[in-house]
Amino acid sequence: MDVHTAEKHQEPSDPQNLPLSGLRSADGTWKTEAVRSFDALVPHLAAWDQLAWEAPQKLPILLPGWVDAFLRHRLTPNERWLCCFAYLGDRLVGVLPVIVTPHRLLGSAWPTLRTPSDAHTPSGDVLLAPDQARAAFEALLTELRRQMPHHLGLDLQAVRQNSPVWEAIKDGLGGYAVRFGLRSRFSFLDVRGSADAYWSSLGKMRQNLRRCGKKLDSRGHVSVEIRTGSSANEDFYPDYLALEASGWKGRNGTAMIGDSNVVAFYTTLIRNFAAKGRWEWHVLRVGERVVAAGMGVRCGASLILPKYAFDEDFADCTPGHLLTAEVFKDAFSRIEIGEINHMSLSGPDKYWRMSQDEYVDVHLVHWSVVPMLFQLPRIAMRSVYQNYVQPRIPAVVKEAHRKFKRRGDRRPRRAAESTSAAK
Repeated sequence: MDVHTAEKHQEPSDPQNLPLSGLRSADGTWKTEAVRSFDALVPHLAAWDQLAWEAPQKLPILLPGWVDAFLRHRLTPNERWLCCFAYLGDRLVGVLPVIVTPHRLLGSAWPTLRTPSDAHTPSGDVLLAPDQARAAFEALLTELRRQMPHHLGLDLQAVRQNSPVWEAIKDGLGGYAVRFGLRSRFSFLDVRGSADAYWSSLGKMRQNLRRCGKKLDSRGHVSVEIRTGSSANEDFYPDYLALEASGWKGRNGTAMIGDSNVVAFYTTLIRNFAAKGRWEWHVLRVGERVVAAGMGVRCGASLILPKYAFDEDFADCTPGHLLTAEVFKDAFSRIEIGEINHMSLSGPDKYWRMSQDEYVDVHLVHWSVVPMLFQLPRIAMRSVYQNYVQPRIPAVVKEAHRKFKRRGDRRPRRAAESTSAAK
């Protein structure tokens, strides 16, 4: 891990000396800073946390507690990181954590850059103050080019539709060609309205929940825990790992407990968010036995549900659905929560009448000869495949591929519960 000390840069007083436009405001002086160590992040954490908590995206991945866990546990041995900050006077208006990866042909001389994102961090959005979006992003990119002058480009995975990034790039960006990649739709549920109206809209799903609830009651005393605050901490984590590993993911070798880096990532994530009372555990028990459990993460008015798992011995009772229903009921009753977000799109979401929001990959290609030759064609080809070729693959081919992936003992014991398994 690169542990250089912080490098501060004061913007010059002459606007003509600025590499990008818009870095001057009557409200104050622009300052940027790039850091490469965890200790150097500390002075920025409080302002960063507040800016992310109030961001319109309402995504906990923008919070420093999530980024900290990612930087500590999700980088490969050949990757390093830096984090750029943009201040307008004393006000933090932009944060850009970046993962630096050597190019497979050009090595470290021409690295590729991306915001933190992977299978466990599904969005690589950028944190910008909405009223200073363009100027803040330009300031961050100016600092990034100062630190990494020969980078090929910057990739942002799954930028949400309401992100200030769209305002920042709508007229293009100096120094970069802006290209768009995969368009994804993730499910969310607005819980600010009438709970009665929502449950009435579920139709047959509501009947199925009652039927399965009665079946589960016949197996023993059923209890539900929504752990928040001080009761939601690392103590339950081993139980969750054991529950997930007991099912099809354990048989398939893809359970979290089989990957020490994933276990460490969530350990740090839980610790960081529990320290601020922002972590939740959702637990369904029959007697003393945990039959379904899920994680919850708060960010502003949003509750993110990143993972859940269930006990396959109770699959005929659909414990995943029953727990989800209890979490939704609880969310409707809490005035501080306005949205439930899965940060994914799965089959059961249609039964829950969830809405969808668009997330788009954004690629910034550095304007110079080498990036135009090596980076731009790759992005263009991938975008064509993701948005035009892949959606047109015949359904029969996709189903054959899914069956091949599920060969052997890879599915949950009950097919109807397959989409309710741990995400």
